[in-house]
Amino acid sequence: MTFKSQLTTDMSVFLNTDEFAETITYNGSPIDAIVDYGEDLDDVKNGTNRIADTIQVMVSDVATPAYRDAVIIGGNTYAVLRRKSGDGYTWTLEIYRGERPGI
Repeated sequence: MTFKSQLTTDMSVFLNTDEFAETITYNGSPIDAIVDYGEDLDDVKNGTNRIADTIQVMVSDVATPAYRDAVIIGGNTYAVLRRKSGDGYTWTLEIYRGERPGI
């Protein structure tokens, strides 16, 4: 087994909803993602009610993530702010909830 094939196998474990992942809705389609709930930035500056979180999704599920793509997690609506990183298998995306993405 090559390192590349092992990574592919491992991704199916990490993105398994019985392990680390949960099902979210990305631009209207259900996909599995690892959700990292970040800091609640409500009233930190300008009262923006911005919550910056990250999600990790498979490239095969989200080929080209874009600014303001819609993400629904547990009934809360978020939007993609930016791609933080990508490794050819997954994207790590910063998402936000609220009217203004920047602080």
